[in-house]
Amino acid sequence: MTEKITWDSKTTEKTLQDNNRTLGELESQGVSICKPSAGQYIRIKPGSKFNELIWVNVAFHTDAKTQKETQYIVKGENSEVDRKLQHILQSIIKPCILVPYQDNGGNESIWIVKQPGKGQTSMTTHSSSIRAIKGMLDGWRMVWFKNLKVGYCCEMPEDQDAFEDYEFGKFSQSDLINFAFGDDIVTTLDNDLVTNFKGKKH
Repeated sequence: MTEKITWDSKTTEKTLQDNNRTLGELESQGVSICKPSAGQYIRIKPGSKFNELIWVNVAFHTDAKTQKETQYIVKGENSEVDRKLQHILQSIIKPCILVPYQDNGGNESIWIVKQPGKGQTSMTTHSSSIRAIKGMLDGWRMVWFKNLKVGYCCEMPEDQDAFEDYEFGKFSQSDLINFAFGDDIVTTLDNDLVTNFKGKKH
C-alpha cells in the first residue's frame, strides 16, 4: 500500500524563507489545477517516484448559484479538528493523489486524481489513472479519459526526445500545491465551506 505523505500547510512559507525566494516567483510559474488535455503529451519530473506523490483528502464542492465546482484540500489543524471535518464533509470528500506534471509546452499543472474512499470499490477509473501516473513517471505520455468502462488511456510518443526538454520549477511539490490551492485549504471548523455546508448563518 502506498504510504500517505503528510502535507504541511506551513511548508511554503518555510521553504521560501530558507531559499530567500518569494511567492511572486512561484506566481510567475503559472501553476494551475487541471486534468491532462487530450492531444498533449505530459510527464512527471524525471527522477520522481510514485510513493513520493502526495495523498490528501479533497472536498469537491459545487456552488449552488454559479454551478462551478471548486476543490478544497481538507486537513484539520489538529487530529481532533481533522476528524470533525472529515465527518461534516464526508459526502463530498475523496482521497486523492496530487500529481504535479508538465506538458509538452513547458506549462506546469496539478492533476487531482480521485481514489476510492473507505469501504468503496475500486473502479476502472481509479486503476487506470494509477497506470497513467506510473507511465508519466517513465517519460512523456498522452493521457485522456475515454469512458467509465475503459477509464484513462495512456500512450507513448514514437520518440521520447520529440519535445523540448523544459526545465521544471525549482520548488517542491508541497510548495506548488500550496500555491495552486491558495485559500482553498480547509484547516478549521469556522472555514466558510464548513459553515455553508452545515447550513449555518455567517
